[in-house]
Amino acid sequence: MSPIPNHILEFIQSNHVVNFAAHHNDDFWAASCFYAFDEENTRLIILTSKKTKHAQLMLENPNVVGTICGQIEEIKDIEGIQFSAIANCLTEQESPQALQIYYKKHPLARLKPSDVWELSFNTIKHTDNKVMFAKKTIWERE
Repeated sequence: MSPIPNHILEFIQSNHVVNFAAHHNDDFWAASCFYAFDEENTRLIILTSKKTKHAQLMLENPNVVGTICGQIEEIKDIEGIQFSAIANCLTEQESPQALQIYYKKHPLARLKPSDVWELSFNTIKHTDNKVMFAKKTIWERE
């Protein structure tokens, strides 16, 4: 797998909320979750109950798309990513390592246990108008 460029890594690491959409057949749902980035495994770790609508859809169809972006006020300051990923609800054996990463970024999450998920990136498109207007970088898992 080719490494994610440093400027994209820095952007993902400097944020904490992911917006994504799940679907199955004709049913769609969007969600926003806090995340922690696991650079070694090229994935976002999120906590969400299997009972939520988006989780139910991800259990039926793990293909998701999403964005991470700041709340900027001027077009010249736009920076963000669009991505496609595979969602996977982690098993009890897989969860501890992921939770260690998640709790390091979001320690208060320990107060409310939840199901642990990974969103493993397939494709990332990074846009950064601060460098050059409409500057795009695309990364793909090989």
